[in-house]
Amino acid sequence: MADAMYAPVVTRFLSYDVQLDEVSSAYCRTIMALPEMQEWIEAARQEPNEIDELDVEF
Repeated sequence: MADAMYAPVVTRFLSYDVQLDEVSSAYCRTIMALPEMQEWIEAARQEPNEIDELDVEF
């Protein structure tokens, strides 16, 4: 899944609503449709909103 290494860039384009040409938009749709990408998104949704270890004062 070599193309998925660009998944963070694709998600930023989508998150920031970057206007892309049709070829780039098609690439983003392809990456987002990959089963591995869908698994990654679902795993992220399952993560807690807060992590106790990050709330500890140093």
